[in-house]
Amino acid sequence: MHERYKLSEAQYFYSKMIKENATRENFCYEMSAFLVAARSVLQHALEEAKNKHGGQKWYDTIVSKSIILSFFKNKRDFNIHEGLISLRTDCTVMIGEEIGIHDSISVVLQDKDGNVIGKFDTSGSPPETDKPKPTVIGKYQHFFDDWKGKEDILELCKIYINELELLISDGISNKFITG
Repeated sequence: MHERYKLSEAQYFYSKMIKENATRENFCYEMSAFLVAARSVLQHALEEAKNKHGGQKWYDTIVSKSIILSFFKNKRDFNIHEGLISLRTDCTVMIGEEIGIHDSISVVLQDKDGNVIGKFDTSGSPPETDKPKPTVIGKYQHFFDDWKGKEDILELCKIYINELELLISDGISNKFITG
């Protein structure tokens, strides 16, 4: 009944996750909202399908066959009922070719609570030059600690969205849900 609406809501929060990817705290806020909206797709589908002949079996079969649907169901349930989801953030820093020997780079490592656990600094006095400053690009990737694959959270969420779209299409074509 409301599956497509909740899927659109999940896609909205997914787009916000992409935008907030470089800010871990904001990324986690958007991920939490994504998990709730995406899980609602399944809850609405079950609620509608279970009242139709074969609907409960259809729902159970689809969810049990999908590692992604089950994984995210558990993530949302943990996030709502037990605590914060544990994730790892990797940051790759790329520096353009114009960096010189006297330029400096500072890196501060923090744990999940914001405590400083390490520092690295290559301080030096910058040379006087007319060269443009180097380009520094940071690439952030977030990973679930308990996911065995190589996919990051954004990749997994995209797969989850695709599986929810397939579930909705299949449910509509089999007349278990209206979408």
